Amino acid sequence: MIAVITSIVLSFYIWTNTARYQAGRNIDVTTTDTDKNKIPIDQVISPTQVIWQDGTDQRLIYNNEENISMSIQKVMKDWNISEPKEVFKKDGARYQRIIQQDNAIQLVYPTAISVKTLGYLLDSTDLRRAKDYSFDRIIFTLKNKKDNYIYLANDSNYAVYRAKVKDAVSEPILKLARKTNVDLKVRLNLLKHGVFTFYTEPIKMKTYSYVMSGKKDSEYTTALFDSNSDDLVTSQNENIYTYNYGETKRLISDHNKGELTFYDYTDTSVPKDRLSFFQRGYNKAVNLQNSVSNLRLYNADWGEKELTYREYVEGFPIFKKSQFGSIRIKFSRNGTTEYFLNKVLEVPVPSDQSATTLQSTTSILKGIEKAGYSPNDIQDIQIGYQWESEADNEDVIDLTPTYYIKIDGHWKTYSDWSNESAEEE
Repeated sequence: MIAVITSIVLSFYIWTNTARYQAGRNIDVTTTDTDKNKIPIDQVISPTQVIWQDGTDQRLIYNNEENISMSIQKVMKDWNISEPKEVFKKDGARYQRIIQQDNAIQLVYPTAISVKTLGYLLDSTDLRRAKDYSFDRIIFTLKNKKDNYIYLANDSNYAVYRAKVKDAVSEPILKLARKTNVDLKVRLNLLKHGVFTFYTEPIKMKTYSYVMSGKKDSEYTTALFDSNSDDLVTSQNENIYTYNYGETKRLISDHNKGELTFYDYTDTSVPKDRLSFFQRGYNKAVNLQNSVSNLRLYNADWGEKELTYREYVEGFPIFKKSQFGSIRIKFSRNGTTEYFLNKVLEVPVPSDQSATTLQSTTSILKGIEKAGYSPNDIQDIQIGYQWESEADNEDVIDLTPTYYIKIDGHWKTYSDWSNESAEEE
């Protein structure tokens, strides 16, 4: 009788108040091992450079023990940021003054993102409801108490938007800025194709070595086709393998280059807004490589509906032996196409290489002009890490810093364009 009565009482509470039981059950369902391994979206879509103007110099700062840009972004989640308003656009001189102002911090994204995307990353209702401007930089002053704004700056059209901020204090940001072990003097200059970070003096950078890992084709077909292997039709042409699942999906694997291309002809919807564009790209990227913690969104082409991701070391991009970085995703009415490499950096190992000292950016530009190119030909210039396999062990990758320059749509090292070394003599 006691057991029966107890059962009836418990049943009554469950029937009349299911919320507490459902909440507990939902936690168990959503916290899967797969989700735990996924890189969070605010890490993949995040600033890769922090530039601090301390009242004297403009410097690019980094801390290899704590990701400063991620930490600042975390601080910003506690700020109350209102809807941004346009201040001006298409004014290069005024734009340059904004990005070079004293006592300011800049968070610099590798590519333009949008206001609603920032609102999603910061969990800000006001930003998610705002007009969806695009921007590359977030700028805020640190010592001007009258300037209660953050500024969003767009390098493509020299537009600046500002949003009023409440509940923001500068001390946590300054504390993070002072915790640096990479501190490089820079100047932001406007050239024909946009804003470039100039290193005003020779800089010394570490070299790194990593153990590389890859997957078998069968691991990708299992994840991408979500079907029984008996349904796949496999063909081979020398070292290029093709896997077809009916007429809806295809995977091509080039074993010589370690490059794969996946076609999904069933995914014919094209993102209608920038936030869904970034969200869908993120989901596809982490589905391909869900454990690559240093993967970052590198370039977003809204017109072509194309996203490119690269791996990063110490805030600098890694350039592999492909023109598309680590992952490239393209949406179209005919289906999505995903390009990716079967090469992932897993474990850092001690490097026997000494640090590399690179020339100033001005010296590099002089070398480019000497090789017959005009500064107006340069679409982009940045320091990145060159990926090279060790001669005696192909599973170990050496990463050496150098200048990368984009001309005519192609990224090449400074030495490839000029036949000279980017290193300081």
